[in-house]
Amino acid sequence: MRFNHRELALLAQQTSNVDKEGVLYMKEKQDSIFKKAEVYVDRYFRLKGNLLFYFKNKEIRSEPLGVLVLERCTVELDLDEEALNSFVLVCEGEDNPFKFAAATEEERDGWIQALHMASYECLKMQLQSLREQLQARTGRDPVALPDSSSCGLDLDLQTESATEDPVLEISLSCNDLPNDSQGNMPNSLVLVHIIVPQQQQLWVHHNHTEIAEKNNNPVFLKTIGFGDSEGVDTSTRVRLTVYNVKERMTGTMAQLGQAIFTLQDVLMAPDMSLTLSLQSHDVRSNGKVTIMAWVNESKVSMEELQEAAALQQQTVQPAVPRKSRTLSLGRMRDTLSLHFDNIIKRSFRFATNKESVSLQVHEYMAEFHHCFNIPVQLLRIWIDEEKQKNSLLQDLGELSADSSRLCQEMGGSCQHMITLYTQRLTQLDRHTGPSFKRSVDKDKPDLEFIPVNLHLQRVAVFTESHSAGQVYDTVTAGAAAGFTKKFKNGGLRRVLQQQRTAHTAESTLGSRTKLQRACSLRNEVTDLRQVINTQCTQLLEASETGSLQQLQAVMKELAEQARELVRLCEDSVLCDAADGYLQAKRQASTDGQEETASLRSIHQQSPDKNRRWSGSNLVKSPTTEPWEVTRLNLEAAVVCLMSMVNGLTSHDQPADPQLWSQELGDGVVKLQHFVDVVSAKENKDQIQKMHEIKYRRDIVNSHMITTMVASVCALVESPELMANGLLHRLCHCGLLVQAEGLLSCAGDELGMLEDMSVAVEDLNFVKLQFVPTDSDDQALDPTVTMGRHTLCVQIPVQPEVFQRLPAELQSGKLVKVCPVFFNIGINEEATYAEKFGSTALQDRINAESYGNLCTYYEEVNKLGQDTVEKAGGPGTVSHLMKMLHTNVMTKKSKNVEVLHLAAEICRKLGGLRLTACKSGKDRTSMSVTLEMIQNLQRHHNLAPHVFWQALDCVRSVGCRRENTYKNTGVRKYAFNRFQMLYIPKLYRAPGGTYGNIMT
Repeated sequence: MRFNHRELALLAQQTSNVDKEGVLYMKEKQDSIFKKAEVYVDRYFRLKGNLLFYFKNKEIRSEPLGVLVLERCTVELDLDEEALNSFVLVCEGEDNPFKFAAATEEERDGWIQALHMASYECLKMQLQSLREQLQARTGRDPVALPDSSSCGLDLDLQTESATEDPVLEISLSCNDLPNDSQGNMPNSLVLVHIIVPQQQQLWVHHNHTEIAEKNNNPVFLKTIGFGDSEGVDTSTRVRLTVYNVKERMTGTMAQLGQAIFTLQDVLMAPDMSLTLSLQSHDVRSNGKVTIMAWVNESKVSMEELQEAAALQQQTVQPAVPRKSRTLSLGRMRDTLSLHFDNIIKRSFRFATNKESVSLQVHEYMAEFHHCFNIPVQLLRIWIDEEKQKNSLLQDLGELSADSSRLCQEMGGSCQHMITLYTQRLTQLDRHTGPSFKRSVDKDKPDLEFIPVNLHLQRVAVFTESHSAGQVYDTVTAGAAAGFTKKFKNGGLRRVLQQQRTAHTAESTLGSRTKLQRACSLRNEVTDLRQVINTQCTQLLEASETGSLQQLQAVMKELAEQARELVRLCEDSVLCDAADGYLQAKRQASTDGQEETASLRSIHQQSPDKNRRWSGSNLVKSPTTEPWEVTRLNLEAAVVCLMSMVNGLTSHDQPADPQLWSQELGDGVVKLQHFVDVVSAKENKDQIQKMHEIKYRRDIVNSHMITTMVASVCALVESPELMANGLLHRLCHCGLLVQAEGLLSCAGDELGMLEDMSVAVEDLNFVKLQFVPTDSDDQALDPTVTMGRHTLCVQIPVQPEVFQRLPAELQSGKLVKVCPVFFNIGINEEATYAEKFGSTALQDRINAESYGNLCTYYEEVNKLGQDTVEKAGGPGTVSHLMKMLHTNVMTKKSKNVEVLHLAAEICRKLGGLRLTACKSGKDRTSMSVTLEMIQNLQRHHNLAPHVFWQALDCVRSVGCRRENTYKNTGVRKYAFNRFQMLYIPKLYRAPGGTYGNIMT
């Protein structure tokens, strides 16, 4: 067998705790040049437990030679009697038994009895015999043994309630822990067991601390909670067992000592602090343990707990004043539960540079309640859009043969998309599983519109002097990528670039295509139409209230928007599309006149020449009015609008605004027809390919939009919403959304990066609107409206929060989204890309995002808010922007400083933080835990000497270990030792927390 010979040799030479020792004769083989023989050799033997050590000779001070493990073996008399007073040790599976002989018969019998009693099997038989005797006398089983499946201790198992805030919490520290046999300082770990008198018969594993490495006086950072919504029993007995962990990967450890106390002991102690001695097995003191407690007053008051403890002790409360520590956590969990489910919490206590101040840190992880609801709403919008587009294609009427064939092909693709979307919508409506998609399910087609492993990571920091606390939110998810569509041909960014080269350029000098310009025009006109319709409603409301000042203000904005619409209609691409559309109509009217004569006669008999049969009723057909005439009509509508407002201000009878609105609607419908003609011509050879691209883009957009909405929902229920002028920036500059990627530029992850960069960029088409809500659950659902290219997400806000919003936001002003995306690959594939491939895509994405961030920062600077420069600790935003520019432009391997600077700038500007890797589980966990400790160091004066201990602590026993379990069923990060060599030091998982598992 393999064993650690040094430790065993030291154990053999120890004279304490010896069961039996003495000289025996042991039969051994002795080979010589001339013959081979077996002889009895006298050696010194020492029995300790089930280990039988034998030495080099019969001297007690001789060197240990070997050891026999006395398990699955029997001791018998030697029937052959080769030597006097001999006996044999027969081991299971061994052909040759070990033979021994003693000096006297009495010694032989003593050794046989000692060896027979040494094995664990014999001790187990004795325990069973005593148990049966007690059961026969008392009529009940004295020992209720746990299931064999739970006998082993799993250090990754958390038995403390992780979904509720505890009533009482304690933190632990030890002093004067002894070194091991080789003089090394211990890697200490405390296991916590509890037993409730009169309710339990066995100690139950409750929780454990993190492992504090190489320290005789460890201060454990993780806190232990007791109690739940039902309260806490102060008579609960708590057993603290301190171990020295010798090997983290296998969990090999040795017990140092233990201490027992009750919760009422610590509640009644001065300053709620209790110090106890650690007793070893031999009743020696192996150091001390200190327990410090505090109460969550949102559950129960301190006075109630101390009165209950005093009653149980049946003593009068002492007159010595006690300093009570209290903390209120109820509000934090209540606000999270409005939009998030399955909230898991871990608590830590960190030292600061001030000895009298400690940081109480609470880490929360939760699933987004609307993770499936948002994609369902998006699918319904896209289905309606495809139906509308199909209807518009039919409304184009008779065209030339080529144009008609293209329109039919596009209509068939639209119908196919409707079928696919409807199928996915039905599957999501039937989903009954958890409210997030596991990383192992990222390739399932029926869940392809659901973001991977979407969770909120919230860190709340409190001190005794700052009970309100500060909150840091990060939403984590897998990459917004089309996993079900694979990455054989790359991601969206590459495919769109290939398609762009196949389209006609907008001009000889322009980099955009005609199709891009036409779609942009359509989006702009659709936005203007939405804004104008809203302002028309406001205009009518102002006329009814009789507010002249409000009427003039709305009229001025409305006239500007209408003139912008007329200006867009003069675009050359739009005019060319109108000419092409009219030409196709004329060609269709001149071709095949004989074949359509009968149809004309039928049309002449219809009641309205501008109507056609749709299959169920007559609908209005578009006229062939030239686009120039339509544009002039829009200009006339603007003049009509001005006259209408003048009539309102002069108290005359106003004109009917519906006439102007109808004119606008007809113009937009014509514009959509022209865009469809341009789209059909540009995509005539690759219509199917373009629909595949659109489907993939919808998948990644569903991921990114849902992730962003989760972050916004967390923001509106966070105290940070009212901090540092954020609401003012939302009104005038928009909401900054910073996505952090940890994807490499190699293999499939390159395609994921190409997908995600497009998804982040498409957030520019999303607008936010805050709406008041009631307390019922139905009203708390975010709502997605408008269309694919202009989405509006309505975020419900509690009435007390809505009243504190600026007047513009209360009146329904749309908030634009300003997305940026910074990516740095950190795994071994990133190393391969840097040495043998290319990171050009990553560099380009970071440079583009830096430019967008500069634009947003310039807009913020125009507001003249000094709070931006001063908020959030040392370092101004302008200085951080310069450092970010330097790092973005510097060619450096795995320059994670880009991510750190971008995150800090985003925090100072009140932006949202999104972090993603392939699965949102492993590298993402390393990133958010690092950001957590860095924020404590920058903004809360975390002591430098606990930085690495705190980082290992939150990665070992924090919420992110639960995230790995929820996704794969194993509480280990999906790294191996080879990968650890290439991952930057700040992102490496602690030993014993990672392994080769499915991702």
